Amino acid sequence: MSDVKNTVSKARSPRKGDAAGSVSPARARQFHETEQRMKALSAPTLADVLRLAPDDDRMAKIRSVLGVEGGDPDELTGLGDSAVRDQYEALRPILVSQYRGEDDFRGIKMHLDRIVDALVRSAYGAANFFESRRQIAKDAKDKWNNQHRDEDRLGVDGRENRSDVLVRIAAEHGAKAYALACMASGACAAYAELLGEAWEPYQSRANRRTLTEEAAAVLDDAIGI
Repeated sequence: MSDVKNTVSKARSPRKGDAAGSVSPARARQFHETEQRMKALSAPTLADVLRLAPDDDRMAKIRSVLGVEGGDPDELTGLGDSAVRDQYEALRPILVSQYRGEDDFRGIKMHLDRIVDALVRSAYGAANFFESRRQIAKDAKDKWNNQHRDEDRLGVDGRENRSDVLVRIAAEHGAKAYALACMASGACAAYAELLGEAWEPYQSRANRRTLTEEAAAVLDDAIGI
């Protein structure tokens, strides 16, 4: 069991009706998702973005069924690629210095690290928000989790009902997440090609807290201490 699960389990007493304090599949899923998000919030990676954002197939379905556009993936990927490649070409003469007769790329690497980091963080924020909207829409469709039993009835004057509205909202945010994920992907690909290594988020030692410390911080913040 992970640190997050241990922390939450100790703070939670068995509810009446729970078999020996067993956790429901829905709550277990929430614990797992919380663990993943806590890991990603401090230093999101491209993999974290792609795990949450719609992929090409899902975006095609969103576009076809709901008519929501997510932009041209090739153009968006190219924008991310250019954001890194253009700055590399323009700044290389300035940021690449000479050390013992050899090029020292540390200066330009640090700059491009920050450029890619910004694009990945932006994409992760959009993808994380899409996932929360998607989950809300999903729960609204589930009659057992739905507090409004008339969700599937037509809205006023035949308009969209509440669950349909939530689905559309999720789809719109999915398109945003998809567009930014494409840009982040292009930026990471260009970085890897130019510098010869995959981009990784930077974490200072001060920010490298364990999941137990992260969980404790969240609990402290919740009660205002």
